[in-house]
Amino acid sequence: MVVNTADLAPHIRGRGFDVIRENSEAILELIASRHFFIPRVQAEVSPQYRQVIPYVVITNGDDVFTLRRTKKQNEARLHDKISIGIGGHINPGHDLMAGLLQELGEEVAVEEPYALDFAGILNDESTEVSRVHLGAVYVLRAPNANVTVRETEKMTGSWVARPTLAAMREAMESWSQIVYEQVLHEPSS
Repeated sequence: MVVNTADLAPHIRGRGFDVIRENSEAILELIASRHFFIPRVQAEVSPQYRQVIPYVVITNGDDVFTLRRTKKQNEARLHDKISIGIGGHINPGHDLMAGLLQELGEEVAVEEPYALDFAGILNDESTEVSRVHLGAVYVLRAPNANVTVRETEKMTGSWVARPTLAAMREAMESWSQIVYEQVLHEPSS
C-alpha cells in the first residue's frame, strides 16, 4: 500500500523527522481515500511513493515490549536493531486497520481485550529506508505482560521499563528513536 508523496507534501513538508499529530486525521483520510498498491520491490526504491506502515507500540503499565531484529529478518538494513514498534507492509485487500491487525497477529501474540489508541503519523526523511515509508503510530495497552513473539527466527522480544529505554536509544532503529522521544518519553522534572 502506497500513497503519492506529492499528495502528502502539504502535511509533511519541512517536518524532517516527526510524529505529526495536528494534521494526522487529514493524513489518515488521505491514506484511506488515495492509497493504491504497487510491487514492493518498486516501492522500496521510489521516493515518489510512501509505503504506509502501521507501527504499534505495546505497553503494559510502565513497561514497553521491545524487539531485537535478527539477521534472518528480511530487511538487512534493520538487522540487530532494537524496535519498540511492530508493523509491516500492507498488502492488497486490506485497509490500514486490517493491515495493522494482520501484521500484529503475524508477529506477536497479545491477550485481548487490549486498548489501541492512535498516536500520530510518523514522517522520517533521515534515512534511505525511511524516505519511502510513512508510519501510522498506535499504542496498544496490553491487559497483562503475556505477549510473545511469533516470528522467533526473525526477532526476539522482552519487556523493558520505560525509564530504561533511554540507555537503549542508540541501538534503536530510527523510527523507534523518534517514537520513544515524541510519544513515550516523559521528561524528568
